[in-house]
Amino acid sequence: MGKTLMFLSAEHFHACTWRNGTLSGAQSFADSHEGREQFVAFLQTHRDPAYLLTDLIEEDFRHEIAPHLRGSERAGLIQRKFEQFYRNSPFRQVLLLQRLKEGRRDDDLLFSALTNPALILPWLGIMQEHLIPLAGVYSVPNISAPLTRSIPSNHILLLSWEKHAGLRETYFDAKLLRFSRLTPINADSSFSKTVATEALRTQQYLKNLSLIPAGNMLDVHIICHARDRAELAARLSDSSDIHYTYLDIQELGQRLKSKTAYEDSDATPLFLHLLAIHPPPNQYADHNHTHFFQLLKIRRSLLWLSGALTAACLLWSAANVWEGRWLENDSEFLKRQAGKLSQQAQQISRGYSNTPASASDMKAAVLLVRKLDNYSPPPQNILAGLSKTLDDFPHIRMDKLSWKMYAGQVYTAPDTAAPAAPPSAGAAANSPAHIILLDGELTGFTAGDYRNMLNYLGSFQQALARHGYSVTALAMPLDISPKGRIAASVGEGNVLPTHFSLRLGLGITP
Repeated sequence: MGKTLMFLSAEHFHACTWRNGTLSGAQSFADSHEGREQFVAFLQTHRDPAYLLTDLIEEDFRHEIAPHLRGSERAGLIQRKFEQFYRNSPFRQVLLLQRLKEGRRDDDLLFSALTNPALILPWLGIMQEHLIPLAGVYSVPNISAPLTRSIPSNHILLLSWEKHAGLRETYFDAKLLRFSRLTPINADSSFSKTVATEALRTQQYLKNLSLIPAGNMLDVHIICHARDRAELAARLSDSSDIHYTYLDIQELGQRLKSKTAYEDSDATPLFLHLLAIHPPPNQYADHNHTHFFQLLKIRRSLLWLSGALTAACLLWSAANVWEGRWLENDSEFLKRQAGKLSQQAQQISRGYSNTPASASDMKAAVLLVRKLDNYSPPPQNILAGLSKTLDDFPHIRMDKLSWKMYAGQVYTAPDTAAPAAPPSAGAAANSPAHIILLDGELTGFTAGDYRNMLNYLGSFQQALARHGYSVTALAMPLDISPKGRIAASVGEGNVLPTHFSLRLGLGITP
């Protein structure tokens, strides 16, 4: 977007347009009724944001050290300073140069103002009347700082000549603006002669204010055309405390990507281009003067926001379209799969069309099998504990095993060793009871070793009990009851009997 750039000095006012690094020809307007009418006509065809650059003698600078404050306290301090220094001018600003590193770490402030508002207000009034978005009111010293960034010196005096204003001298201490003054060039003087006189005068003034520490050199950098450099070099000579450097105005313009051809040492086009590409945040106009520019910024922000929302909506719509196509393809695939499964089901149905059992009978059979599986565990689970116990007792040989289940009844073990009858129908219903009759024989024991044999058999019964069986001895190798006789149990030839019989139960109430 283009910009309207205006330059105002004590006796001159002109405006031009800037677009993509190119300045148009300047159109001057006299401070008269006719000149203001011409300016109105100019504004009717140039509605771009406006930037006003001033170069006036009536620009005052005041350096202050103030406590570091924030918020309303800082705003109140600045307002009091404005009323103290520049009560009669609305064009005033404060620049925070730095925060001191010692003591209370106070703020190093530079107050400045354009003290002759009568030179500016008529032109601003015309712009406000015609709703021109004014970005701000700037001065040549305020926008000069970028020209010193590449200069390796802490004490720089920047000299420039503006044809309609005079010789501008701006002093930078450690790249911070400290002081500036404007000297008009008389008709009987020249650019080089004025520079030779004013540079030394300004150096002495800075020393008197102690702005240049003793023993430090002042580097004077002069913006000039190549044709004026020879005459300047003939008049100026370096000394122990001052050094002159010449900045070619055409090279500066190319460095700033300006497409303007500079025909002499007039730096006004250079500063206007610098203002267009690097407008500083600090400027002299208040919010009343920049009201329409703020509205323009809000409008641009809304346009950018609407553009971003439109782009987001387009992306979201594209994503939905892509997802819809993907789902459509997926749906077609699922339909094909469903068709194949339907054909397979029909083929299976045709293959089993002659089955004698009906669907209801097959369903009842499946449910009955599931019920039986849940009703009682399979035999391998019932006999797993017995099998593991037999593996742990190798001297026991199983001769006979019988197993019976009493479905739906709780089997109660009898008090006697004789086999008991199954429970009656009136017994309490519960999970099934499993009865296992085990006939076995003890092997590997010597004759007369009945104590170890009986202990071994007792350990076998305890192991069965740990696996969840209720164990009842039906027959033992020796009758060790109070009524029994061990001698009677010994067979012919004093051979120790080894046969035994056990009843094992699961789900039995003892």
